[in-house]
Amino acid sequence: SKATVSVLNWFCTSLLHTHTPATMPYTVFVASDVFGRKVNLELEFPFAPTLSELTKQCEYAFSAEQSSQRPGQHMPYQVSKFHVVDEVTDDWVEVIGANQLKNFCQLYSFQPHSTRYTESQGHIPAAKKGVMTYSAGGAPAPASWGGSPHPGTPQAAAPIHHAGTSPPRGSSYQGGAYVPPQQKAGPHLLPDNVSHDEKVRITFEEADANKNRVLEMDEVQGTFRVCGLDFASSILDDLYRKADFDRDGVISWPEWQRFCELYPALLDSLYYRLKAHFEHLAEVGKIDGVKEQRNGLVDRERQLQNNLDQLKSDHDDLQRRYGDADLKVQGEQDGLRAAEDQSRDGAKDLDRARQLKADKERDFANERERERQAQLRAAESAREVEDATRKANAAQQNVDAAEATERRLLQALEDARREKDRQMGIAADARAAAAAAQDRHNQILGDIPQTVELAKSALQDADRDLANADQNQRALSKQVHDSAQRVQDAARSRDDLNRQLQGNRDRQDPCQRALDEAKRAIGDHDRQVQDMEERLAAEDKRKAALLDEEKMLVAQEVRLRAQRESLEDEETKLRGQHQQFFQSAGRVSPGRSRSPPMGAAAAPAGVNYATPGRQY
Repeated sequence: SKATVSVLNWFCTSLLHTHTPATMPYTVFVASDVFGRKVNLELEFPFAPTLSELTKQCEYAFSAEQSSQRPGQHMPYQVSKFHVVDEVTDDWVEVIGANQLKNFCQLYSFQPHSTRYTESQGHIPAAKKGVMTYSAGGAPAPASWGGSPHPGTPQAAAPIHHAGTSPPRGSSYQGGAYVPPQQKAGPHLLPDNVSHDEKVRITFEEADANKNRVLEMDEVQGTFRVCGLDFASSILDDLYRKADFDRDGVISWPEWQRFCELYPALLDSLYYRLKAHFEHLAEVGKIDGVKEQRNGLVDRERQLQNNLDQLKSDHDDLQRRYGDADLKVQGEQDGLRAAEDQSRDGAKDLDRARQLKADKERDFANERERERQAQLRAAESAREVEDATRKANAAQQNVDAAEATERRLLQALEDARREKDRQMGIAADARAAAAAAQDRHNQILGDIPQTVELAKSALQDADRDLANADQNQRALSKQVHDSAQRVQDAARSRDDLNRQLQGNRDRQDPCQRALDEAKRAIGDHDRQVQDMEERLAAEDKRKAALLDEEKMLVAQEVRLRAQRESLEDEETKLRGQHQQFFQSAGRVSPGRSRSPPMGAAAAPAGVNYATPGRQY
């Protein structure tokens, strides 16, 4: 199924309202079908996961979701492939590499096709926390940094590696947390309230660097140097000589017990200085860990800054493209207006051609009417010619009759002659009228075909002009339609660019807020580191003052022990003199015995606490 998910809104909303600046895990939203219903789980990782790690955590989380919905026997959840929402196309694409993943991205997990599983389309719900195989969000992982050599003492939990920071050199990723190698285990913390015997054992084991169960000179010197007890080499040599009771060059465990009985203040100083040393290393490790987290925050800030710069660059490019598109729209609109003007001019030309054709049609009809009228007049003139001819024939007959009458009637000769002249004049007039009518008839007959042909030719020219005007008008109409389509396309492209600009601006605002939040987180982080360093420096200063005072007491104990041993030597010498005196005087010396110091451990087999040359 397809769902429109704004990855950046997910990221900014979750970053501003869910996570603290100190811990920024890598969160991925994964949706899938569980028993025919869409489920969206939120999976957190300490850093950007690989596809195999994502697949493993997804299968574990959805298997747990299946068990929570339907407890009992069911097939474990399996991942066939992932799809992720592409920010550019706003569509689902298959995940083929871990570089397609982003913090707070939305994924969809497909299971292998089978008879028990059918994929269906549906709305992706809001995400809920998924069950993970490791403790996310900064909680300690099940694995630890290695066992403490002291039973009953607390162990330092393995630090969880947060998103955006690089793993420690030489570490490995197990169970969702970085586990350092054993040889690089972090400092362990010593308990506060321990017995005298525990102090003896812990100091011996801490000083025994090579773990051979004896203390050598360089190990003792290194322990005193770490504890800040910078005694003179002569004093250290004397202390080592006193501890090495059997003079074999090393200090065994019983010898160390005896030495600590003789120097309890030195034992306390060694133990608590070692404890302070380990606590100092732990605080320094915390500060270093916080500083390493700052690298992740700086990387996040750099990434957000790059994203913001890219958004601004895209905004400038979109703004430029929008300006070009707007200019193109204006150009197409100008072309559309010009085409519309041409179309209007063509329409006017078409109207004029139609009007001209109508005029020519009227002229042709008028000419046809004039031809008909001329034909009627020609027919009438033909009848007039016939009438005039008949009249001329009648007049000729009358002339013939008059001549006959003249011949017959001589007496009316003068009248007949006058009548003859008159009739001859009438006949001449009739012949002239007939000739004129014939001429008019011939002229009318000659004029009629020429006028009609001219009108017909003019009508044909008008038809051709009308056809050309109509074709031109159709071409202009098509040009107007194409221009209007181009204007619409350009306007649509401009509107798309405008929407992209608006979306770019909408993405810039949360990205800028996230960048500001990252900068504030870095500032808070720096202040946190500064406060931790200041507290550590103040604590170191306070402890240094206490240790200086303690060093004076330890030195005083060493001096007092040396004075005591000197007095004991004097006492031994005096007793030897007394024995010699008693022997020379023949007296019996009273026998005396001496027990080990109070609180001292029992002497092991083969070890005598007596001072050489003395018997108890």
